[in-house]
Amino acid sequence: MSTRDSFAVSVAPVFLRLVLGTTFIWAGLGKFMAEFSVKGEQAAALANMGVSSVQTRAGAAAAAESVKPVVKDPVKEAPKEAPKEPAKKTAKPGAQAPQTDPAVRLASFTLLPVQSSARTFTAADFPDEIKLARLYSVALLVHSAGKVPSDAKATFPLMPSQVTQGEWPVYIAWTVAISELLGGFLVLTGLFTRLSAFFLAGTMIGAIWLTEIGPAVQSGNAVFFFLPANRETFGMDWNTLLIQCSMLAMALNLMFAGAGGLSMDRAISGRPVVSKPKPAPQG
Repeated sequence: MSTRDSFAVSVAPVFLRLVLGTTFIWAGLGKFMAEFSVKGEQAAALANMGVSSVQTRAGAAAAAESVKPVVKDPVKEAPKEAPKEPAKKTAKPGAQAPQTDPAVRLASFTLLPVQSSARTFTAADFPDEIKLARLYSVALLVHSAGKVPSDAKATFPLMPSQVTQGEWPVYIAWTVAISELLGGFLVLTGLFTRLSAFFLAGTMIGAIWLTEIGPAVQSGNAVFFFLPANRETFGMDWNTLLIQCSMLAMALNLMFAGAGGLSMDRAISGRPVVSKPKPAPQG
């Protein structure tokens, strides 16, 4: 293999990794650090998915409404004798204090993003806006994908209802955010590049289907059966789809071709970037 070919297979993937990794790290950080506002039906939907921070806001609002000031009449309110306190029991020497159940102690600390509740929340429970991490907008998108719009000509949802109900949308949203952040970092450094690119490609396929191709097909008014209609031929409305397709193409390129010579994968494996052809057997 010539020096020019070796330079191409070693350096060219670096530019793909640089753009793809930086883009997904930025997107992943945005889902955790940026915020968006919800209220009404959207907030109720997230609460019913088990998002504990939203459920707490509903509980606080209900408690504030239930507490009303009571005006006391000084004439009718006569002083009452304070009840006598019962004699406290003296602990026996050597007796141990009652132990708290470990399950109760762990209930206040959980790493799960959702918390089940027997209550069904409604839009009336959330009259005020609530600010949440932007990753929960993905949960709302997944949740709505299990429904068929009333004005759609098609009769199918964008995703199976089994994964758009209950707590599944929240888990999918967290998976997407972590995949973007961790996958972007691994692609940027060239470590586990093929596996990371596989997850990033899956994320982009899901994004393209849920935001562009899927709604166009579902509406029954798509161009060439899958492209969104009612857009200018060279308008700015196509930018999102074009960027998504570009990210998908770069992820697929790294998934099949690898990270190239200048990568952690290459340093760890020690294998050549391109295998040398075996010499032809002599006659």
